[in-house]
Amino acid sequence: MLKNKISILVVDDELDICEMVAEILKDEGYNAIIANSYETAIEILKNQNITLLITDIWMNNNTDSGLELLSWSKMHDSFIPVIMMSGHGNIETAMKAAKNGAYDFIEKPFKSERLTLLVDKAIKERNLKIKVLDFELKENERMKLVGSSSVFKNIVQQLNKVSQTNSRVLLSGPSGSGKELIARWIHKKSNRSLYPFIIASCATLSPERVEQVLFGWNEKIKEDQSNQLSTGLFEQANNGTLFFDEICDLPIETQGKLVQAIQDQSFYKLGSNKKINVDVRVISASNKNLLKSMEEGVLREDLFYRLSVAPIEVPPLNKRGEDIDDLVNYFLKFISKELGSKNLQLSSETLVVLQNYDWPGNVRQLRNIIEWLIIMYGNQKDLLIMPSHLPPEILGYNKKKKHDTIINNFSLSLKDARKIFEANYLNEQLKRFKGNIAKTSTFIGMDRSALHRKLKELNININKFN
Repeated sequence: MLKNKISILVVDDELDICEMVAEILKDEGYNAIIANSYETAIEILKNQNITLLITDIWMNNNTDSGLELLSWSKMHDSFIPVIMMSGHGNIETAMKAAKNGAYDFIEKPFKSERLTLLVDKAIKERNLKIKVLDFELKENERMKLVGSSSVFKNIVQQLNKVSQTNSRVLLSGPSGSGKELIARWIHKKSNRSLYPFIIASCATLSPERVEQVLFGWNEKIKEDQSNQLSTGLFEQANNGTLFFDEICDLPIETQGKLVQAIQDQSFYKLGSNKKINVDVRVISASNKNLLKSMEEGVLREDLFYRLSVAPIEVPPLNKRGEDIDDLVNYFLKFISKELGSKNLQLSSETLVVLQNYDWPGNVRQLRNIIEWLIIMYGNQKDLLIMPSHLPPEILGYNKKKKHDTIINNFSLSLKDARKIFEANYLNEQLKRFKGNIAKTSTFIGMDRSALHRKLKELNININKFN
């Protein structure tokens, strides 16, 4: 931010001091505003965008007026740093100011260099706090678990339980189902959240260097021949969480050392005889059949049992179709904000198409498609996204599905084909309205009692949609 865009409020009942401080700040390029009373300062803070407040502690014979202004400003905007001035400074006064949230304390008379240094530092720290908060808000939004289906709710219940422990968690599920997101979520909700979350991408680790990367190494620097102990992922994750993504891709030789490191919470760096002790929670994930991987000798049995203290299966998206609407709405809102685009609206027909797609790429694929739609159509005002706007991979799948259904139904009697159509149609509408009979009957134009009879006739269980 340019300095001339930064407004600093200077408050003192002595006008000459206000003007002196304002001149110093203006010479530095800041926009300085003055007030010579508590009341005037409040009005300015209410009506103008103030970045920094500099105020005298003792104004108009009131020893607490500056501290009262400090308290009010903190309630008004906690990000405004407050520098307190006083010509009657003592340790007690400075401590009282600090206790009430003052950024710093400066005693009159002061050198202009001291003031400008303090101001620059206070503004930089303020901007950093805002950036950190903005990052945390985005991170929290990005790590949000989205869904309302019974399958999803069951997973969340499991995650809430394991996140409060230090137990090792093994996540199994297809690629794109959200295993890394879940691992991050567990870490964020745990008592280790203030410490690092480190990822070991087993599929990308070179077999020749995997142990160096995990445990670190001892090498000699030619310049001074001293020993340098390079830090591995285990040590980087100390007090935090180490996430092994696609654990079955870890070389079998390394898996044995990993078992030992997990069990003992200690290891040796390559080339060093000094034991390194750590406190690391391990979360692992795999898209493979873990029992089959053990049978084939790809995954050590002892490692599997070390890792799977709390096994959690992450279902594919086609097993939690009821969550499609929730996920679509979330991605529309989040990605639109991220890309600075207007939030798109999807037609009910488009949502039905998405609900009926098989999603081989799972949640990741759904996110990519929503991002694609926003990129392609996000700037078109009042555009309602219809099925024809969807990418070819979705449209091609649905055409093939319809074609296969038609071909198969040609071999049936009219009565049987009609039954199949009615069952498929009602299943999709009930899924769409999450089992709400009133909404479904209104949409399809059928009386509720008639709908109940039809569902009974077709053997459709309404409970599976709730």
